[in-house]
Amino acid sequence: MRRQLFNYTLSIVLLAISGCLYGQSAKIDTEESKVNWTGKKPAGEHKGYVKIKEGQLLITNNEVQGGSFVMDMNSITNTDIKDEKGNNKLVTHLKSPDFFDVKKFPTAKFVITNVDRINNGARIERKATHRIEGDLTMKGVTKKVSFDASINILNGKFTANTPSFTVNRTEWGVNYQSKSVMAGLRDEFIYDDMTLAIELVSE
Repeated sequence: MRRQLFNYTLSIVLLAISGCLYGQSAKIDTEESKVNWTGKKPAGEHKGYVKIKEGQLLITNNEVQGGSFVMDMNSITNTDIKDEKGNNKLVTHLKSPDFFDVKKFPTAKFVITNVDRINNGARIERKATHRIEGDLTMKGVTKKVSFDASINILNGKFTANTPSFTVNRTEWGVNYQSKSVMAGLRDEFIYDDMTLAIELVSE
């Protein structure tokens, strides 16, 4: 009995040590998290968001050290077109092979590869606390991206929010109406730069 108690206690201690050495994971709250997007053309712009399907943040000593999340591309939503018919038309087009081809590629993924804390308020005007680097996979293509983020603990939950940052959609094969890919579009083109802003909340 004493030996069993010793083994049980030892297991608890080892688990605690392991947690200190290797950190812990915090699941991402999929109800509270999303990726906002903005696409622009000479005549205006469209905005919306994509929901997070699943993900986790890797935490060590109350610092985010890594993590990843999966985006549900079927959840693409537009927020600026109030007319239901027009809204559905745009969303259907975004899901088509012209853009994100969600039938073939139902998810996209971001994997954090490096996190650096921003010291001395270097980007205090943007309220950024960290610089994030990672691999963004869309339509089966993986490219490195980096951006600032504000990472904090609020009511026992980790929050990670980014200022808007841009990615070149053509690097992931989203080429529809791209002036750099298709010649002769005149003013009927869509800018290659797509703006993203990430909102993450842990459970």
